Amino acid sequence: MRLSARTALLLIPLLFVVSGCGGRTPSPETSQRVIAKTFKKYGKKYNETDFGKYAIDRVEVAHTEELQSKLASVETFIYLNEGPVYRVRSTLVKKAFGWRHRSWENLGKR
Repeated sequence: MRLSARTALLLIPLLFVVSGCGGRTPSPETSQRVIAKTFKKYGKKYNETDFGKYAIDRVEVAHTEELQSKLASVETFIYLNEGPVYRVRSTLVKKAFGWRHRSWENLGKR
């Protein structure tokens, strides 16, 4: 199959438009991975906290909201092995190589 020059000229701008529209908020899988990694590091640094005492079992994303371009707020539940469940709101920022964790707020534990 061979494309004509006119068809190729029409497809190139279309590809830029389609690729530029995606990725305004992180996917739930990306949010889970980034937040779990952050709290594992936090637990190693602060051993006396619950994150240092208990391993992270799983992270569930409850809600994701775009604050502005390349900045998202993610509300999650962090389940600890044999420990409490934390409700956390995290701020993620999109950098050159993906989403990074900027800050977090503890919304309570169950």
